[in-house]
Amino acid sequence: MIERFSLTAEIGELMDQFQVRKNMKGHKGRFNITPTQNVTIIMNDRHDTRVLQEARWGLFPFWAKDSVNTDYSTLSEKPFLERMLKRQRCIIPCSGFYGQKTFGQERDPRVMHTVVPNQPILGIPGIFDCWRHVNGREEVRAFTMVTAASSGAMSVWQPNVPVVLDAEGMEDWLNPKLTEFSRLRKHLEPMESYLMRSYPVTNAVRDDWYESPDCVMEIRMPDFA
Repeated sequence: MIERFSLTAEIGELMDQFQVRKNMKGHKGRFNITPTQNVTIIMNDRHDTRVLQEARWGLFPFWAKDSVNTDYSTLSEKPFLERMLKRQRCIIPCSGFYGQKTFGQERDPRVMHTVVPNQPILGIPGIFDCWRHVNGREEVRAFTMVTAASSGAMSVWQPNVPVVLDAEGMEDWLNPKLTEFSRLRKHLEPMESYLMRSYPVTNAVRDDWYESPDCVMEIRMPDFA
């Protein structure tokens, strides 16, 4: 399961890369994003205008299997996911994601940060639910991240990875006219592990509220190649 990711890009970079027309919520770069926190997403508003919005990571109920991550292969198999898939799709901008790997004689697994070289901002597909706040004025959103099984050597210590959309995939994922999963399925193949780079970082990342640039800074390990 993917339970942490980073997003260090500036708001201007997000708006340019994802062709966002409006910024509905203030964006702040983050080094350690965890479930239940509010984060930046890209979505269409009710006028089908692409906007930068805010949403909670983790559907309700939070303990449900598909709350934080949803495997792409199950999207069309579960009615509540299929409902969101038709009209409530979003993109989660991401700089990198975290996992854990054991090194040498270390007692605890080492936190790893995985990035895609030469691709500083990734577009991860998500689906969200939406309802009215009890005050009746504000819409509340919560999303789940679409993931897939990893491949190659990475699969030994990182079973799942976020799906990463290419330019065509991002256009289709946010296209409100596409409602059939069969039209979207081709964009959800997992990225090959050799295209990614994983490196060890501080284990302080495990603290949900630890927020510092060293979360994404590589550290040297005795047996790290």
